[in-house]
Amino acid sequence: MSARRMLNGSAPGEALELLPMAAVHLMEIPGLTETARAIGTDRNIDYLVDREVAAMLHRHRRLLSRMNTYGVRGGLLFAPGAVGAWFLIDSAADRDSLDPVVVPIVLTPVALLLAVGVYLLIRAFWCRRAWIRGGTRDQVNGYLQILSEAGLPIRQLPPWLAPFTGMRWR
Repeated sequence: MSARRMLNGSAPGEALELLPMAAVHLMEIPGLTETARAIGTDRNIDYLVDREVAAMLHRHRRLLSRMNTYGVRGGLLFAPGAVGAWFLIDSAADRDSLDPVVVPIVLTPVALLLAVGVYLLIRAFWCRRAWIRGGTRDQVNGYLQILSEAGLPIRQLPPWLAPFTGMRWR
């Protein structure tokens, strides 16, 4: 079977490897089962089912990756486009002395940089909106609360699962 096989159509099979702590280990900790169910009820996820948590972590990791990729690329293209536009606006007084063929040749790369940069930044903000409004951020914060209650040290978490709760980690 392929490693990209789907788990109930929601995440690739390799998503189970994203779990820092399996549900079996969480259920062994006294009182944590009730806490996990209470937190999960508020966030519409059952934290004691590994496949649901793996799908949520996979979605979280994918959205963060897209946000960062689109944001960095968009910013790297927008910045030189903005500088180019600033120089073009500054030299607008000398436009009468320029050849009419030179103006579109100089203006086209600047316009393309600005357009592609803005498009990528809009995509980054769209991914952030999907991350927040889709409930992924709240579900990840709930999972981090459960891991904190379980006593998992923060240094054992992967960097993409850094706490966004603003609460103190155990």
